[in-house]
Amino acid sequence: MDMTPQAWPDWYDGRHINEVLFCQQFLEKHPMKCVRGRLFTVDGLIEDEGQIGNLILEEISGVLTSGLSKVVTNLLASIKLQAYSPPLPIETDRIHVANGTYFMDGSFTADKSYCNNRLTVAYNPNAPAPKKWLQFLSELLQPEDIPTLQEFLGYCLLPTTKGQKMLMLIGKGGEGKSRIGLVMRSLLGDSMNTTSIQKVESNRFSRADLENKLLMVDDDMDMSAL
Repeated sequence: MDMTPQAWPDWYDGRHINEVLFCQQFLEKHPMKCVRGRLFTVDGLIEDEGQIGNLILEEISGVLTSGLSKVVTNLLASIKLQAYSPPLPIETDRIHVANGTYFMDGSFTADKSYCNNRLTVAYNPNAPAPKKWLQFLSELLQPEDIPTLQEFLGYCLLPTTKGQKMLMLIGKGGEGKSRIGLVMRSLLGDSMNTTSIQKVESNRFSRADLENKLLMVDDDMDMSAL
């Protein structure tokens, strides 16, 4: 693409990209923080940094036509340096939801802040009773066990191990146990990790994958793992 000097962006002089200026303008357009080498927006952790690389590519492809891969890699590294932030605080007095922040005192605000975990669902104070879900639970569990499950699911909404709880659902195949895991995935999104107890015990990479997660699910536990 042939661009006149007047059409060049501020961060390009016709030959070189001013990385400092590029990153400043990029972060103004796409606010982010880099915590322990991982990028966060107010909506939570960016699991796929390829998305950021694609945004960088869109910005520079108008002035560069070769070596784009290397330039994108370098600019992404520079963005992480400029967006550096100390570890985000662990907040156990609030739940970060898709449309704002719900506090344990019952108050709610539409304001969002950077956080380790943001649920994928929106808070709705006027939501009707989940009739289908309650019917499912009544068909899956004994009546006295339903409050236990609800209590456990409540523990999973906050980033704390104060409860130190493990829930085990034991039964035959096809009874609906895995449905609960799928419901939790729809609530927690990337804040939930699906792996196995055996991998967590023997694989240090598997343990690292649990960092900043609210819940770990082993959907097909081998009893020998216990």
